[in-house]
Formats: sequence, structure tokens, C-alpha cells
Amino acid sequence: MSGFALLSAACLLLLAGAHSVLGERLVLAPLFAAEWREPAPRWAMERLLRFAWHLTSMAWVALAAVLVGAPVGASVAVLGLSSAAVVFVMLRGHLSWPLFLGVGIGGLALSGALVAPLLWACVGVTVLALAVVAGVHVYWASGGRKGLSAALPAQVDGTRLFRPPAWASSGVAVALALLAGLVLWTATGLAPDWARVLVGLAGVGMLARAAGDGRYVGLSKTVRGTEFSMWDDALFNPLVVLFALGSGAALLVG
Repeated sequence: MSGFALLSAACLLLLAGAHSVLGERLVLAPLFAAEWREPAPRWAMERLLRFAWHLTSMAWVALAAVLVGAPVGASVAVLGLSSAAVVFVMLRGHLSWPLFLGVGIGGLALSGALVAPLLWACVGVTVLALAVVAGVHVYWASGGRKGLSAALPAQVDGTRLFRPPAWASSGVAVALALLAGLVLWTATGLAPDWARVLVGLAGVGMLARAAGDGRYVGLSKTVRGTEFSMWDDALFNPLVVLFALGSGAALLVG
């Protein structure tokens, strides 16, 4: 069994466990115990229930396609990527979309569709995004303030958890620029082993950042409604997932 088959299976198991356990504890039990006094904002609950309902239907369609002879890898890829897209559009702060994305990537690999041009495209977008984000940090380090408040985690009352000095923003800018160079170097196939290890570690670190700390940062955060939490779901989490994907693509293509 290939590593990508294990990737798809592991992501599916995580999705199944999280869907059942967290769904019972955070959604179904509170909803059934109340007279529709939502345990979360109603718009979020409605979207959650709607995409969960329709994703089940999509899974049945994919299973039916396999039963009539469709390639398993292609069916898994379509199901994973389409499910990721649905959740990403409807409720981007939900933890399932990166896992569905992992399922889709595994399916692409199993079907032979994870070809070099696609990997290089992912590398190129990642390097460009890293350069842009590094430039934003240079702007903040040089005294710019636009957008800075949205990038700082905060408590419910709006109190910032920290205020980074200029040297910290400069350090982040340098780290992101170096990562962009390492990702591109690795993708060429010319990078030594130590550079490949650094790229791999950076990818794992980006995934950990996307998963979050369970409170203020990432997809697992519980403090919501702040300016940072909204931007974290809308932009920061997708960016770090992109950086992780680009790191992985560089390792595969190189």
C-alpha cells in the first residue's frame, strides 16, 4: 500500500472520528437539548448542517461511481477536492476542509494525476505568496500599521495577546523569504539533504499552525468574534495550508 493511500485513509478516519465525536458533543447534543437556542451563531449552524448533509450525499455518489467501475483514485480525488471546496466556501473556519484536501491529494496521486506541471504550479504560487507575505512584514517592521491589528491574536474583549517589536516582524520577513528560496531550490532538485529537511519541517510547522492551539489561533480556536479570528479563518489559515502544500510539492517534484 502506497503512502498516499495511507494518507487518504488516515484523513478519512480523522474526519469520521471528528465528525461523530465533535458533532455529538458540540452540535447535536446542544441543539437537541435546546428549543433552537443555537449554541453557535445561527448562520454558522445552518451552514454546518447543510454542508454536512450534502457531503454525505456526495460520498454516496462517489461510492456508486466506484461500484460501476470508476477508478478508485479518481473517485477519491473528486470527492475529497469537491468536499474541501464546499466546506471552504460555506464555513472556512471548519477543521474538515484541510483534511478533505488531503483526501483529494491522495486520490490525485493514486490516479497518477499528481504530475510535475501541477506540482510546479503549486510551488510557484507558494513562492509568490511567501514573497508577498514577507513584504508585508517588512512594511510592518518599517513602521507601517495598516492591517497589523488584524494579524495579532486577541482576547474576546479585544485585548491583544502581544505586540511584536519591529525586530520580530523583520525576523518573520527574513524567515519567510528564506523559506521561499528553499522551496524553489528544493523543487529544482539541486538542494542538499539539509535543505530538504528544513523544507519538510517548515511544512509540518505550517500544518501545526493551521491546526492551531485550541484557543486563539488556527482552525481549532475557540475564541471567535474578534478581528483576528475572522481574518484567521478568511486568509491566514488558507495561507499556511498553501505554504505546507507548496513545501510538500517541492519535495515531490525535486
